[in-house]
Amino acid sequence: MFEKLLSNLPSNPSLVKEMGFYAKRMRQEQSLRRLGLVFVVLAFFVQFFAVISPPKPSLAASTNDMINGGFSSIAELTADCKTNIRFYATVLNYYGLSCANVADGQTVSLVSTSYNKQLFSMGWNPQGPVNQATGKPTDEQPVEIPNVYNQPNGGTLYWRYLWSWDTYSYSTYEAVKVTSSLTGKTYFILYTCGNLVSIGLPTPYTPPTPVTTTAPTPTVKPAPAPKPRPSPKPCPYNNSLNLTSPACKPCADSLSSTDTVACIQYSKTASDITQNLANANGQTAHAGDTIVYNLTAYNSGQATVNNFVMQDDLSYVMDYANVVSDGGGQINQNDVISWPAVNIAPTASETHKIIVQVKNPIPNTPPSSSDPELFDHIMTNIYGNTVNINLPQSPVSAVVTTTQALPNTGPGDSLIIAAVIVMIVGYFLARARLLSLEGSLAIEDNNGGVI
Repeated sequence: MFEKLLSNLPSNPSLVKEMGFYAKRMRQEQSLRRLGLVFVVLAFFVQFFAVISPPKPSLAASTNDMINGGFSSIAELTADCKTNIRFYATVLNYYGLSCANVADGQTVSLVSTSYNKQLFSMGWNPQGPVNQATGKPTDEQPVEIPNVYNQPNGGTLYWRYLWSWDTYSYSTYEAVKVTSSLTGKTYFILYTCGNLVSIGLPTPYTPPTPVTTTAPTPTVKPAPAPKPRPSPKPCPYNNSLNLTSPACKPCADSLSSTDTVACIQYSKTASDITQNLANANGQTAHAGDTIVYNLTAYNSGQATVNNFVMQDDLSYVMDYANVVSDGGGQINQNDVISWPAVNIAPTASETHKIIVQVKNPIPNTPPSSSDPELFDHIMTNIYGNTVNINLPQSPVSAVVTTTQALPNTGPGDSLIIAAVIVMIVGYFLARARLLSLEGSLAIEDNNGGVI
């Protein structure tokens, strides 16, 4: 239309009025296209910043995490170490790792079945001999680390196979590879949870014995007459053995004659008094049900276990329930309940009772990517044996699935498409400006210099 008007304008000056109307419309179109270009460019920058700062999965953090919710960079991990969040530096120092070693780490991709399937990961919560989420063996090994919870006896953490968490044949984790400057041993720290991973079960770091200066040799005096050599002390558990004999142990599971804690046998039962279920293990509880847990520590050995502290991890229970009665215990920030130390004589036992009430309504929080047992609608509790109490799932929570990484939605492709749109909008803006300018010049030339 513009080209037709422009070509007929010299022979038909009366078209100047129509050309003026057309030029006015071109200026309006130019303003509109300019506004559109502004919004498209803004959208392009939003997409650009979304690419350079990608989102992260938003899922429940697990109490099994050594760092709640994990970390996003080595700098953040180093800061968490320096602040000793959840006694993180205390645990690392126990194995000869420092925050400086963490700062010098590098990001790697770690396959759970590497190193001949001898990768062990550490966490706060016990899983038992079999991982409840995957049905795979854990070879779980508890370790008591001093000064955790600011207590001399420390707290208990657990090593288990990293691959025991695999739903399929293996999993791949983003991790920080760190090496101890004291022992030279290499460890890995998982981004998703901060849990420490070791190649094989690690041993605690023992500082070297300081060298003392030898005092001058004193004047040699005649040696005194030798004293009669004392006879070996008999084993208190078997008179036919000496106290130093490896077989002198309070029970078969003991590692030495002083290892009495190994003789403790742990057991737990649960009842649902709301539904009148004497054994709630494997049953389904409902919102508002009252559950009673009974814990027993039995001394199967021949020696008294002194200063024994009963502890129970309630983290998977408290996902869905509140403690009504702690039976005289105390719950810490990691949902671990403990009672005052007691002495348990041979063949005697210590018992405690915990009463909880299922929350109403039952939470529908999505499971954690780092701990599939968290918010899985099962109240799992392990104290020697495993007690699982099922909970009904709502239609919303039943279809929730989790992944360790968000799907790749093609951010690079989105940027290319956005750039193409910007160029197209820019082209039409430039075209509208050109037509408006040409129309003004044509009117000026055919209207005596007046627009």
